[in-house]
Amino acid sequence: MKITIVQGAFYPVPPILGGAVEKIYFKLGQEFADLGHEVTHISKTHPSFVNKETINGVSHIRVKGFSTPKSLLILKFYDLVYTLRTLKHIDSDIVVSNTFWLPIFFRNKTKGKIYVSVERRPKWQMKFYTNVWKFRACSPMIFDLVKERLKPKYHNKVSYIPNPVPFQIKDFKTDKTNSILFVGRLDKEKGVHILIDAFNSIPDPISKNWTLDIVGPWELAEGGGGEAYYESLKSKNGNVNFAGPIYDQDALSKFYFESKIFCYPIQDGTGDAGPVAPREAMSYGCATVLSNHDCFNEYARDEINCLRFNQSSEKQTEQLSEQLIRLMTDLQLREKISLNGRKIFDDFSTAKIAKMFIDDFQTVLNE
Repeated sequence: MKITIVQGAFYPVPPILGGAVEKIYFKLGQEFADLGHEVTHISKTHPSFVNKETINGVSHIRVKGFSTPKSLLILKFYDLVYTLRTLKHIDSDIVVSNTFWLPIFFRNKTKGKIYVSVERRPKWQMKFYTNVWKFRACSPMIFDLVKERLKPKYHNKVSYIPNPVPFQIKDFKTDKTNSILFVGRLDKEKGVHILIDAFNSIPDPISKNWTLDIVGPWELAEGGGGEAYYESLKSKNGNVNFAGPIYDQDALSKFYFESKIFCYPIQDGTGDAGPVAPREAMSYGCATVLSNHDCFNEYARDEINCLRFNQSSEKQTEQLSEQLIRLMTDLQLREKISLNGRKIFDDFSTAKIAKMFIDDFQTVLNE
């Protein structure tokens, strides 16, 4: 079959500037091609890339996009302009949409059936997606939320396919260090401030030989919380290392490989739907601590392959600190959580998830 993947207006592919969804579909596109399908991937232009090229069997077409603006209204306008630019490049069987406007403006059914990949909490736009053939939810939580936004007669159009772990495991020939790792955007909804406060509250006899590594962008244009939030994080002091954004997969994987503990303390109100970073960390054997947010429920098993804390509690900092202390001081517990977490890689391999997508695409084509 002919498959076209349409990425958003703000990040290029390959994902040299980050973007979890871009990273996922860059790998999925190659898996679709390996399975014998004709794949076109449309994304934003970038000075490092030509506008048309083929990478590992996938035809890449790049159209002019934008830097992420501060205003949500301007962001939607930019996304509209970008989406209209992509329309002339689409001629396919299945059109995987990762943009806000494409399901509204793409109406030519002879050039593809719209397949919406829902990677964040769905909002009011769902009721305007009347010509969509299938809504793919990236987690059970999103599956339920999409159905809530649709009339019951459209519920049969909703499917659930999880996000994959979009890389192959590598051996960096080094030992794990006493490091607690966070990877993600430095934003309040990610709970980075809660993590730093929890780490800094750990008694010195326990924490003195440990570091907290924070990897991710803080600038608004890259999805971060901005300079004021970043400065507030740095002012907390402690043995905290701000590594900045790391988009090279090998360099990022090395952080996972060398860290003993990973923490992803997202907060209530976050737009996270199926975060990839915890799965990446667990695949590399990081003993992982997660909040109780529903987006983790498809794979997170408390006290088995991770530890969890209640982000809705007024004492969440204390709860998080207690869970970190348990992993820092109890080697047997840490090794158990690490070993069970490694199984995530097989459960969510890109090859396995790609076949689930192809089966779902085929159901659309059979209608």
